[in-house]
Amino acid sequence: MANKGKNYKIEAEIEKYRAHQNWDKALEVTKNQWSNSKSANGLADLNDVVSNLLHGEKELESYLRANPPSEENVGKAKESLASAEKHLRYVSTRCPKEKETLKREAVLLLVKLLFAQARYTDALNEFESISVDALTIHSITNRMLKILAEGLAVKAMCMEKLIDQGVRERTPQAEEMIIKYYEQAGDILLVYLQNRDVVDLNSASPTYSGNVAIGSGSHNTTSDDSIGSILEMAVQKSPLIYIEKGEVSKGVGRFRDLLRAVGSTTSKNLYRLTLARQLAEVLLRGVCSATYPPIALKTDRKRGSLKARQYSGRGMFVPSNEEEEALLLLLIAEAMANREAVLERRPEHKQSRQHSYDNATAVYDLLAIALVRRSNCAILAEALERAMKFSYEEPHVWYQFALSLIETGKFDRANVVLKECHRLMPSNNTILLLQADLCYEKLHLVDDGIALCEKAVDNSDTTIGKSKAYLLLATGYSYKLAECRVKSERELLEKKAYDAYNKSYSLDSYSVESAYRLALHLAQQRRLTEAFRCTRQALRLQPGHMNSLALLSLLFSAEKNYERALEVIKIALAEYPDTFSLLLIKSRLENSLGLFNQSLITCSNMLRLWKKEYQNTLEIEKNRGTGLLERFTDSGSKAFLLVSNTADTGSVRESVAASKVEKALSEVASSYQSSVWPRLGPQYSWSVQAQIWLHLAEIYLEASKTKEAHDCVDEAMTICPLSHLASYMKGRVLEVEQKYSEAKSCFEAALCINPYHVKSMAYLGKTLHSMGHSKLAEKMLRDAVNVNPTAHQAWKELGVVLEALKEFDTASDCLITAINLERSTPVIPFSNLFRMS
Repeated sequence: MANKGKNYKIEAEIEKYRAHQNWDKALEVTKNQWSNSKSANGLADLNDVVSNLLHGEKELESYLRANPPSEENVGKAKESLASAEKHLRYVSTRCPKEKETLKREAVLLLVKLLFAQARYTDALNEFESISVDALTIHSITNRMLKILAEGLAVKAMCMEKLIDQGVRERTPQAEEMIIKYYEQAGDILLVYLQNRDVVDLNSASPTYSGNVAIGSGSHNTTSDDSIGSILEMAVQKSPLIYIEKGEVSKGVGRFRDLLRAVGSTTSKNLYRLTLARQLAEVLLRGVCSATYPPIALKTDRKRGSLKARQYSGRGMFVPSNEEEEALLLLLIAEAMANREAVLERRPEHKQSRQHSYDNATAVYDLLAIALVRRSNCAILAEALERAMKFSYEEPHVWYQFALSLIETGKFDRANVVLKECHRLMPSNNTILLLQADLCYEKLHLVDDGIALCEKAVDNSDTTIGKSKAYLLLATGYSYKLAECRVKSERELLEKKAYDAYNKSYSLDSYSVESAYRLALHLAQQRRLTEAFRCTRQALRLQPGHMNSLALLSLLFSAEKNYERALEVIKIALAEYPDTFSLLLIKSRLENSLGLFNQSLITCSNMLRLWKKEYQNTLEIEKNRGTGLLERFTDSGSKAFLLVSNTADTGSVRESVAASKVEKALSEVASSYQSSVWPRLGPQYSWSVQAQIWLHLAEIYLEASKTKEAHDCVDEAMTICPLSHLASYMKGRVLEVEQKYSEAKSCFEAALCINPYHVKSMAYLGKTLHSMGHSKLAEKMLRDAVNVNPTAHQAWKELGVVLEALKEFDTASDCLITAINLERSTPVIPFSNLFRMS
């Protein structure tokens, strides 16, 4: 009995060293302490059997650690593993019957060896020589669990290889067996990882079952934390096979079973990260709400079976749809990838560092897809910022980070990140062009944007790339042109912009955007014949191009051919029925044709569209405004004629304006940018509604309905109280009512917000003249025509003022200029299209 107990302790010590892959120490224990008793039938003594098993296992595992099984390594495996095969066959053929466990381990190791040598039929025959069906968790060591999992995985792989080679027939039964073995291998692997935690916690008191110990030993730096390439592939294989067969629900269920298993604290468990990422990818790409399988938290694990323990308990969060589950998986995977990232920069860690980086970027790419779908780029930006710690000199993550910053409105920081992206990818012109566009649209660094475009022109080695660079360069010149006040500089910028647009179009004559932008520039310079030609070319390239259709309509309106212009805009609306800018042009054209009621109906349709598009998303601010929107959209177009009957809403207007001052500041910023249709953002939807009310007020004003116009302006000012456009239109109404002092104050308020609003300058000059301040009016009107030399209204009022000042020759020139400009003036300025496109 004492000798038997001693052997148990020796077996437990050997198992400990095997678990840590310290075979030299295990061989030393075997040589020095094992009893030298012969077996009953004289086959071999136990010392020889264990020594050969350890030698064979050592040689096999050492080789596979450096050379994972692959077709390229088959020749090397046959040469390098000959000695290991000899040791393992010795154990499998001469092991005593009372040590059947050692024979089973040797055969399973031999199966793995034969697989590495591409001897698939021999491997299957060896596996069939042993029985593993009756094994339970209490009858084998923890090390044996891993060997068994590898053996089952290798058996499935061998069957797949023989089917692929045509040696065996592909049948449903064979495929079911392959899936079965992969699932068994995955389940046993999870049990092995869970038991390793228990073994480490109970290292001081090993337990025994039969004639072998379950295992003992403390976890240290030499422990085998890696599960190996065979098992890492096998644990992912069964759900992927289900999905390849079209059985998505079974595949998703298998993924969930693997991920619900209680995790191991002694292993990094990188396979869990891969499983979470793969399941998220399946949910994002292959599952919809109709095919999404609900999560079932039940488990069929029996005590003692080779099934892993799973997380359970009350109050667990259960995703209700595929998007929630995918997002939850990706956030968990992102946390794991961030935690397990290899930060060591020494050369010997390069491979592991690249592996962890590849795993992380795959997760971040899917996270980007999931979060962008839900318009939640703020969370994405935070996640990518955490990824910066392991993304040194890695341009992909930097570029994604820059894009997420742009979407979250952090433009200054995005600009800095894009500079770093350009340093990492100096040949990528897309980054330069994106940064230039950011400088134009968001940062107002026009000169910086132009410099970036010039650099992109020089760097581009393709015709299309150079065309795009010239197009954005011309856009920069157009922005500068809009701000330039010196005539000589304006002429130089006009020439530069035209040359750049022309080069862009000549380099890529099939580019719709180049043709359209060139046409728009020509239209702004009132070169209408050339603009018509380029616009038609753009529409030949893309007949449904919305901006080109809008430009064509404005070109017809500039020629006073309102009927044709209205036909074109109706064609555009048939293709894009829910576009506010097209509806605005339609309403203007209808009003120009004298179709007053039809113009009001179009305005009503715009308000209904706004209510449909935005009101639900702005529920927290549903009380913004005076309530005019509900009355107009509910009563039809005739209600527009009854605005004067509405009650006074001054108190409401004041209280709402007081509570929205902070939000109105963003409107001030957009007003200063002279943006009629601001970009998408927190203030965008309210600004759209305000623009509709102001347009409606102008229609009423032209119809001499000042009371209705006044109510529309009040509604707009309630929504956007600091909008320069609202102040301008209120001044227009007061000027028509001959309340010159109040009108003057409104125009001055508009110019305080936007000093270059030409219409406010023109009507302020007109008001000053009406008040008898002709010299001040002349100064203001000269400033207006200097800001925009094509503003016919400003030229007209300047002519009237100069006539009153007895400067008849100059007045005559101004009035002739006004007449000539008015002949080519569209219903809305061409520059509005430049800002909307």
